[in-house]
Amino acid sequence: MKRLTIKDVATLACVSPRTVSRVINKSINVNEATREKVQKIINATGYEVNILAKGLKQQKTNAIIVFIDEHQGGYWSIWHNEIVNKIIFEAKKKNYRTIISASTARESVYTAIDGFSLLKNGFADGAILFDSVENDYRIKYLREREIPFVIIGKDIENRDTSFVDCDNYKVGYIGAEHIINKGYKNAHFLLGEVDFLVNKTRAEGFKNAYKEHLNVSIEQNIHYGISDFKDCYNSTKKILASNKVDVLFISGDERVLGAYRAIEEQGLKIGKDIAVLGIDNIQMSEYFSPPLTTIDQPKEEFAKYSVSILCEMMNTDVEIIKRILLKPKVIERKSM
Repeated sequence: MKRLTIKDVATLACVSPRTVSRVINKSINVNEATREKVQKIINATGYEVNILAKGLKQQKTNAIIVFIDEHQGGYWSIWHNEIVNKIIFEAKKKNYRTIISASTARESVYTAIDGFSLLKNGFADGAILFDSVENDYRIKYLREREIPFVIIGKDIENRDTSFVDCDNYKVGYIGAEHIINKGYKNAHFLLGEVDFLVNKTRAEGFKNAYKEHLNVSIEQNIHYGISDFKDCYNSTKKILASNKVDVLFISGDERVLGAYRAIEEQGLKIGKDIAVLGIDNIQMSEYFSPPLTTIDQPKEEFAKYSVSILCEMMNTDVEIIKRILLKPKVIERKSM
């Protein structure tokens, strides 16, 4: 069967195609009887708007791409998932659909099936980009083609980009400060890959807090490459076996599960023999045993600001550059 067109629906309803379009777009300029008649035919025929044709006609698709780094096949974390869910919600309120695409920040290799091809061929209007790194090929690609985009993270190389980020220097700083104020003497900080700007920035905040408060260097107690809970489990076992440690500071709450297991296998009590501090405040962290003390990143604000700025950029010819740093805070529970 051929695909039903808006003209076909108009013919069946004995109205103009413009009237059908108004009903579809929920215009107030249609009387209720006509609206009901057209909607009844739409429902009965299963008519769907041809998004591609509509986008070509209006020069707009009302679609945005959310790019998340592939993380060497690990893709995204629970933190990513919670923010993406909120982005979808915020975008829907503004009548935009959201497409999620894996990507790589380190190579300029894009395939015909990823989100970049959709942007290149005009099938999406803009992008939100996670997991920025130095010399990020994705940022270069979007800037060169003048495609509207917002980074969730930071861009330290370009002055003409927009981003929404948590103050990750402060994340590392207040984490160390909280540890010091609690009286712990031997902290180890476990972070993801060193390439990501977020991890470097958190490490700097952590180190500087120790220099300012205790005038000591803690460089040797920073561990990179902790990408998932399995890495965290193995690293925690090594730290417990070879180092004197009374607190673990772990970047990424879900990775903490690996540390919890390693600690318990040693017969130690979390919150008593050894403390654990996380970062992200994902929903499940409150239900760990014991509940996890963590540093909150305001996920609702990430979503609201990133979608709002992107919508501004997509709907104006004026250059818009906005850079927002959100404030982290410690959520105290029973793991410290």
